[in-house]
Amino acid sequence: MKRYSIILFAISLISTIDLKAQDKPAALIKGESATVSENLIKFEIGSPNGIGISYEKKLGHHISLYNIIGLRVFGGGGTTSQAIYGVSPWYVLTPQISVQPRFYHNLDKRAAMDKNINYNSANYVGFTARFYHQSFFYSNSDRIGNSPAVLDLMLSYGLQRSFFKRLNFDLAIQPGIEFTSWQPTFFLGLNLQLGFIVFSN
Repeated sequence: MKRYSIILFAISLISTIDLKAQDKPAALIKGESATVSENLIKFEIGSPNGIGISYEKKLGHHISLYNIIGLRVFGGGGTTSQAIYGVSPWYVLTPQISVQPRFYHNLDKRAAMDKNINYNSANYVGFTARFYHQSFFYSNSDRIGNSPAVLDLMLSYGLQRSFFKRLNFDLAIQPGIEFTSWQPTFFLGLNLQLGFIVFSN
């Protein structure tokens, strides 16, 4: 009985491996190189882009233009927050937009190793421009004052992976320069987004 269980397990394992091997992108089956999605639309939550809709457009085999528009969320809490802002925790929601050309440098390598490349699941380098104006905001505190426009210019190195068919995450390190009233400040940012894929082709 134990022998039959082992044989059944081995057959199941081989079938699973075989199915995974057949799950290659159509481009690779035709002998072409791997490529990014033509269009990719996602609903995203995370930091610093609190809530937003992103659209990623194919520009070349490994190049895309990623755009997101949404609400930047920041705030805090504690006794200091209560003393300064009159509420704890306090939060601010500010509209923002980001534009980011991306180059996915290991797309072919992942595809050749039978790794998932659906929905641009690969590592990328990019350049990001992010704009928001803190005079347009919603907050739970009436002590938040108007602030000037902010432009962030960042280099990005990130990875994007998909799972459970329509979910993905995007993690990137972003050193950059922030311009507030045209005064530059250097910073090291971290971008973490969890996305639900609304449309892709």
